[in-house]
Amino acid sequence: MHLVLQILATAQALQKEAQRTFKPHALTAAQFNVLHLLSGQPAGMRASDLARALIVDPSNVTGLLKRMKLVGLLKELANPRDRRQHVVALSAKGRAAWGAARIDYERKLAALDAVLSAANREAAEKVLLQLTSAVATL
Repeated sequence: MHLVLQILATAQALQKEAQRTFKPHALTAAQFNVLHLLSGQPAGMRASDLARALIVDPSNVTGLLKRMKLVGLLKELANPRDRRQHVVALSAKGRAAWGAARIDYERKLAALDAVLSAANREAAEKVLLQLTSAVATL
């Protein structure tokens, strides 16, 4: 049980640090994740595809995308195959926000990577994958 509690405490610490990292950029961690996913998709993505990539329920993504469009981080594109489906892409403001926040994010990831040796990082990844698989079978 102690391992599970330590994983939860680590996840909470990472979430708090993400908030501190993205706050100066007027972003939440969820908004950064959306911008990051869209940064490599010039043709945009559908909300359902974003939800799948973010591993969240599509209903959670709908409100998030709406708020991000309202503040100008995203733009809506027409879907030539289906007019009922909406595709979102980065706006110029969204691309700028992502670029600035990404620098801080990558710097902090590099600092975290430096804490662990390659062997410890590989072992941790292996253990976490085993736990993830085990949880799926419960």
